[in-house]
Amino acid sequence: KRITRAALLIITVSCFSLLSKAQQVGPGVGADTDDPKRIFREVNQAIQKVQSLSYEGSYQGIGSFATHSKTTIGHVRLSKLEANNPLKAKLYARGDFFQTGSADVQPFHAAFDGKTIKKIHANQQALIYKTLSDNDPTERSLGFVTGFLGGGAYSLLMLEYILDEPFARQLSAPVAEYEGRAPVNGVLCHVVYLEYSGDSKRTTRERWFVGVRDYLPRKLEQITVNDKGRYGAYVLSLSNVRVNISFGARAFDIRRPPGFQIAPYRAPDKPALLAVGDLAPEWTLTDADGRTHTSFEYRGKTIVLDFWATWCGPCIRTMPEIQRLHEKYLNNDLIVFGVNSWEESNSSAYMKRQGFTYGLLINGEVVATKYRVTTLPTVYVIGGDGKILFRSVGVHDDLSIFLAKYFERK
Repeated sequence: KRITRAALLIITVSCFSLLSKAQQVGPGVGADTDDPKRIFREVNQAIQKVQSLSYEGSYQGIGSFATHSKTTIGHVRLSKLEANNPLKAKLYARGDFFQTGSADVQPFHAAFDGKTIKKIHANQQALIYKTLSDNDPTERSLGFVTGFLGGGAYSLLMLEYILDEPFARQLSAPVAEYEGRAPVNGVLCHVVYLEYSGDSKRTTRERWFVGVRDYLPRKLEQITVNDKGRYGAYVLSLSNVRVNISFGARAFDIRRPPGFQIAPYRAPDKPALLAVGDLAPEWTLTDADGRTHTSFEYRGKTIVLDFWATWCGPCIRTMPEIQRLHEKYLNNDLIVFGVNSWEESNSSAYMKRQGFTYGLLINGEVVATKYRVTTLPTVYVIGGDGKILFRSVGVHDDLSIFLAKYFERK
């Protein structure tokens, strides 16, 4: 009995020790160990070398979410765009998905060639297209493109392959555990479990499978809990991954199916600008030198806010006129600011090269949203009492007329 009790004590202590180690952050435990953070550093380096890829993908819910999500299968192509382009990549996805509770196959077919998005709309018997505007900031984002492509295509996109810092959060995750190796569609993979805080501050739980030889992601399990406390996961799995291949000229295009019409995308109406006579929203912004400016410090003076970006062609064409008005009314206490928003380049360097000397405020996206700016350029004139005197979208020929009459009366 003494031997049995001693053995039990040793077993109990050993089990407790193993459970304690399982909670630690760092290299894995068990026969097959490795450092999870090292693995993701290797993954980051491997992805940086990928400029294009294709794969077969499948997406589905498992566990408690097996009956709460669509099942999707299909083919995907990705090709990175130039550096710093917010649209990130050319995209192509074609396949089938099954909506929850339905056995009917619903095909999807969507593509983005870097300028125009196309997708097949089977119900309308149409090939829908949308060429991105060169002055609408809401369209210059990867989210806009993937949202247009639709849920079937989006669910198959492993976006980590094209993001600038795809695994920054995973590398700083407070919980990172190596779980060994497992095959994914014939490829032996490292398996790493992670926990970290996401955008909503809720705990994100993931299990990643990355190739042992090439360190390319092959599978992602996004683990979650339903309202009954039961665990499940949304799983994206890749097979036949091919990297750095040369795509043909029409690899990111869609041909019109026989009998289908070609139709432009019809966007919902945009919100109207703030009205003349409204009290202008307050703002706090910094200039390129880091100095803070607020709407309060310019109370009593007339202010022009010109929302712009270097990528916006109409903005560039109208900036010489903004400079001329700045110089003309400088002695009339007119304060002119270019509010740089949704920028992709160095706005300060651009203004210096062009010889523009009016004020520059940067990172204006939040203020632009307050002012209901959806298209660049958009200009507002605000009076000394803080009320809106004038607003306009596009090239501002009417701004010159307004300011001439305004200062004549004043």
